[in-house]
Amino acid sequence: MRGSYSQEELGLTMAVDYKLNFQPDKSDTIDALHERAAKRIHALCVDNGGLYIKLGQSLAIQAAILPKPYRDAFANIFDKAPAIPFDQVEKVFMHEFGVHPDVAFDEFAREPIASASIAQVHKARLKRPAGQPEWKDGEGYVAVKVRKPAVSKQVEWSVFILWDLFAYRMLLWSYEKLFDLPISFVSKEVTKQMRKETNLFNEATNAEKTARFLAGEPSLVNKAMVPRVEWTWTGESVMTAEYISACKLTDKAELRRQNLSLRQTMDAATNVFAAMVFKFGFVHCDPHPGNILVRPHPENPKRPQIVLIDHGLYIELAEQFRIDYCRLWKSLFVADISTIEEIAQTWGIAKQNSDMFASMTLLRPHKLHHAKLGGAPREGTKQSTYDAQVGLKARLKDMLENEQLIPRELIFLTRTMRMMQANNQALGSVTNRINCLAHWAIAGLKAPSPLAPTSMKKLGAVGYVKTNLHNLLFRVSLMVVDVLFTLSQVRQWLLEWIGTTRGEGFEDVLQRQVTEMARTEFGVELDESSFAG
Repeated sequence: MRGSYSQEELGLTMAVDYKLNFQPDKSDTIDALHERAAKRIHALCVDNGGLYIKLGQSLAIQAAILPKPYRDAFANIFDKAPAIPFDQVEKVFMHEFGVHPDVAFDEFAREPIASASIAQVHKARLKRPAGQPEWKDGEGYVAVKVRKPAVSKQVEWSVFILWDLFAYRMLLWSYEKLFDLPISFVSKEVTKQMRKETNLFNEATNAEKTARFLAGEPSLVNKAMVPRVEWTWTGESVMTAEYISACKLTDKAELRRQNLSLRQTMDAATNVFAAMVFKFGFVHCDPHPGNILVRPHPENPKRPQIVLIDHGLYIELAEQFRIDYCRLWKSLFVADISTIEEIAQTWGIAKQNSDMFASMTLLRPHKLHHAKLGGAPREGTKQSTYDAQVGLKARLKDMLENEQLIPRELIFLTRTMRMMQANNQALGSVTNRINCLAHWAIAGLKAPSPLAPTSMKKLGAVGYVKTNLHNLLFRVSLMVVDVLFTLSQVRQWLLEWIGTTRGEGFEDVLQRQVTEMARTEFGVELDESSFAG
């Protein structure tokens, strides 16, 4: 109950503080107000641990568009996941299976090899079945993921814990009412996904489903794999899967040491996630570098193989959303403004904000209209802190015309796309991410679906001709992006060769331009480091 009472008190304190001090005549103290609030939330998350650390990490990701004090307060929240002692691991394991880990396995390491907010991972070795020869060196090892006891208490189905998550949702609902901002719908989706993420049996099911998708996609066979689940020792609070020795996606030094191409590595990772979004409709939504590992392919050590782990946070895209998302990407490349605006309005985005909507989809500046449609003040004008943040609130309300229509998939999908862009940036922008995603958008439209008509009979003669003209324009647009990407790489290489500065990669250029567009057109100061691994 500690979490719910603390959270309730925090919500009341912050609501009163903001209501009294977020005023036009107190503009010079608003940064201090934000700092007080950010420190209170940070302390609540760290003190309660478990799911609260997860909530804090989610807030840290969203802090890209929050005032600077929030970014500062949550900068180190990803390091606040201490391991639990082994005696607690024993209790969780025995509660799940009725036996001690030393009985279940030949070996079970006392110290974890990784610790996160929800669980920690121990290396173990399976028992060899009776009559079977002993394991050879390196064989039989598994990774045993054990959920932390605090998390179990925070999600178990009792009236007290239901109140715990309810209090979090009420906190955002109160803020929505107090400050007239459409934000409470986010909490419903976040808490729903968090409950799923804490169930390790659900994670194991996601892992096997992803493995089947990858095995069924010819272009990805051997380029990516998912560690095999050991179902004998998998349950709600423990998950066991084969142990794979691999490095993080963005570990450039290790990739080079193993003579693995950075470009081939990032190409493979981007193709995997693009296929998930546009074709499979089943998306791993936590693609930070620690969850995307790389190893030399066992049969061809010169080629990298992606190893996907941590399958707790997934979203399943509704088929209509998947098709519309594919159509959106294609339309952005062929300048089909009417389709872009139609999809935007269907998703509750105001028509006049379609430029920002398009840019945040591609993660590159994209102009649908030549004239500016409102936004931040022009150069040379000065606003108080209060006026600037009230203006941002008005623009958010204006953009989110109808929050009931906003697909909940976008909450996690946009974050996932930005994290993959950050991974590419970390490797030096070696992959033409935009073209890769665009190709998979077309593949997604070609995938069998009753909602994606492609024949002349279904489209009609005019529609069929229009579709093929758009396909031609699409290919031309991709060629242009390819040329720009190549020129950017040449420029990056020349700058690094001269040694005057670190070469700015293609993704760096795009991120800088999007950041500037967000500031000048929308009044949002994006923190470029918020999604980096």
